[in-house]
Amino acid sequence: MDYISSNLSPFISSLAPAVNSSVKAFAGSRSVEVLQDQVKRIFLGTGLGLAQTPLELLLARPVLMVESKLTGRTDFNSFEEGYLEKLSTKDIFTKAFTEEVLFRVICPRLIKLNLPFGTGYIPEIISAFLFGIAHLCTPKPSFTHIFMATIGGFKYNNIYKSHGLLSATIAHAAHNLSVIKLHCYTKNRDRLEQMKPTLNRNKTRLKQMRVTLNNRKHAAKQTKINSNSIKSENCLKLRSGRVIKRSNLAGINSMKTAASHIGK
Repeated sequence: MDYISSNLSPFISSLAPAVNSSVKAFAGSRSVEVLQDQVKRIFLGTGLGLAQTPLELLLARPVLMVESKLTGRTDFNSFEEGYLEKLSTKDIFTKAFTEEVLFRVICPRLIKLNLPFGTGYIPEIISAFLFGIAHLCTPKPSFTHIFMATIGGFKYNNIYKSHGLLSATIAHAAHNLSVIKLHCYTKNRDRLEQMKPTLNRNKTRLKQMRVTLNNRKHAAKQTKINSNSIKSENCLKLRSGRVIKRSNLAGINSMKTAASHIGK
């Protein structure tokens, strides 16, 4: 964590001139320094939270595999179908802020006030486990989800103590947003994989339909050509018949003429 902080500090410090120039017209130099310090704390705390998200997913991977083998469960979405896809960024931030206030501010203070052993790190530890157990209230809870939430409880407690409530809230919301986007991406990828055989069958059918259509077009052209040739033949036969008829009439007329001459 110290290594991450030391690497992120120069980046946060590089943002200070931009923050200074944007707020200098509205506040004095002391206010600017305070604001710079607050912005630096918020960015650093959020960065720490996001940097630890891949580690959480890595730690949850073996837990997920064990739970999958023991229970036979393949879908570890703890909510109803389509619920995560409908969540907006505002809803995610609001839920994260509510949970941070409850489990990082209210819960540890209640433990300190009401439990005789609520000193030192005990309130933070208890609140982190309570944060994980609270995820049993989801419609389809899983041990993997509870395990990740408990780890997240320790992480957000650390960010809250070192960088403040706003940093913990932003880190929490960013974590939830990244996990939801990853879930949606995985779900869409699985749907696409399931649809690929159907798409391939439809492509094959489309190709067959195109071949059939081309064959029918070719057959229609051939039929038209045959019809035209038959029509031409009939026209020729009709013309030849007319010619023969005229020649016959001419022969009959000549015979009549000859017969009349003989009669005279």
